[in-house]
Amino acid sequence: MRPKWDNLFWYQRASDEGKEQLENNTTKGFLKVLQESDNRLTDGFLEQFLGLSFEDAKFEYDTQVGLNEIPTSEHSVHLAGLSFAGENVARESDPRSGDGTVDGVVTVHSENVPTSIVIEVKTERDRLSLTQMGKYRGELGLNDDELCHGVSWLDIYELLENYRERTKNDIDRFLLEEFTDYLELMKMVPFRGFDRDKLSGSGVGEYRKTMLRGVDQTNPGIFSQALYESRGDYDLGNFTATSNQRSREVHLVDSDELENGIFQRLRHFSAGFWHPEKFSVQLYIPNRIVSNIVRRGSSELKPEFKRVMLDALSELDGIELTREDNPFYYLRYQRNIQQANDRERQTTTFHADSVIYMPGVNEASITDRLGVIGRAVRETTDANIGHEKSFVIEKQIPYGSDLIEKKELVDWTLEYFQTLLPVYEYFAE
Repeated sequence: MRPKWDNLFWYQRASDEGKEQLENNTTKGFLKVLQESDNRLTDGFLEQFLGLSFEDAKFEYDTQVGLNEIPTSEHSVHLAGLSFAGENVARESDPRSGDGTVDGVVTVHSENVPTSIVIEVKTERDRLSLTQMGKYRGELGLNDDELCHGVSWLDIYELLENYRERTKNDIDRFLLEEFTDYLELMKMVPFRGFDRDKLSGSGVGEYRKTMLRGVDQTNPGIFSQALYESRGDYDLGNFTATSNQRSREVHLVDSDELENGIFQRLRHFSAGFWHPEKFSVQLYIPNRIVSNIVRRGSSELKPEFKRVMLDALSELDGIELTREDNPFYYLRYQRNIQQANDRERQTTTFHADSVIYMPGVNEASITDRLGVIGRAVRETTDANIGHEKSFVIEKQIPYGSDLIEKKELVDWTLEYFQTLLPVYEYFAE
């Protein structure tokens, strides 16, 4: 069964018209997880995100409660909005009158006056409404901003994950894992790192799609979306994140060039799983290879190419992906051989030559290695081998590396791309 259909909290909806039902189901799922788990989980939610602490409290959990059913004169009331961004929209809203139904209520019974935690939920990337939260404030009599709260689904995800790691109750662990998986499937939390177990499991193809599907497709992948949203911080603001239907990797391509050109002929950055048991990032150059790498009619390196490569490789020494346990980069010159009846993209790629770079290599040694690439460029060109050419600078990260499971992998990938931008620009048409 595909991962989303196998999830306990997933349900099918036909279109955005099902948003209200989606919010209702998500609220019910979250409150059910709190209800069926140890009370310490609800205690943690209230204390960590609302600053409320109770001794020996008992809890009631209700969904779809009318505003007129909440006993505001008898209970202390707090209003919490749950959303992707976690903004405290209620605090920014102006109290107003109106009727309505809230998504959920957690009622706390302790030695003190009962407390009602009114919950409003937004799913996916939707934002809470100032008008709606203002209406709730007005009808609940919440004139004090301190009674208003905003909580992100990421905060809730981490709360549930931390509790799951500590609890020994198998039922709790199952429910918590199902709900955190649901939050990921619904893209209600940002990229949290790749799950090594899922990368090796039977559903790996579908899992990769949920992570790497381009933003130009329906249901963009979590990792692709994160790259796209952060790209502007790394001088890549004009790039889009695209993929093919297999979505084994995601490509960052200049938006204007992609609109007016053919992808296979465009310079681009890629991240994904084209090598077994490895996550890889690369700069891929398919054009102006010979004229930009070697002097005309010679295998001697062009001085400009040597300079831009020396500068870029020295900059790579200082980025996060260069780790002592895996410091290697691969510089390759490739040729593609396309058979007469092959379809587009179904070419056979072979490495005309490949060299390894690692931090600490002196300039003379780097120049020698670049010279190997230069000779490969000239020899395969003179021999007329292959139909297409490409120059690649690639970093491979084994599944065993802890980098794979880090949420910072998004920033580290973009940092790698940014560092190689001078090489990318050098090969411009």
